[in-house]
Amino acid sequence: MRPARIRSLLLLFMLALAPLTASAEKWHTLSPTAQQILSPLKQSWESLPRSEQKSFIGVAEAYPALPPEKQQRLISQIQEWAALTHEQRERAREKFTAFSRVPEDKREAVKEMVREQESQSAKN
Repeated sequence: MRPARIRSLLLLFMLALAPLTASAEKWHTLSPTAQQILSPLKQSWESLPRSEQKSFIGVAEAYPALPPEKQQRLISQIQEWAALTHEQRERAREKFTAFSRVPEDKREAVKEMVREQESQSAKN
């Protein structure tokens, strides 16, 4: 293969990988409001996957429009998420993905089943 062709293929390969290696959003580039809302994530922010950062930025943007009780719940959930280990976050993502595949008419039954299992394990 000719060197020019190899360089072209290598360039195409690198361009194809570019979205996969997109750099993380820097904490200091977030708005002051987003920084305040997402403050529990500050220490780990730049190590979060870009897709997760984008989700959290969307949450921070929606926050001001939420009623106060939902704002408080959201802050609590962000704090809980920030306290999880990487492995716990992965497990939570897996559970969320699995639950999102459950038909809507069966979701309440699944939630109840999980509550019962958690109740039983708490007793033991």
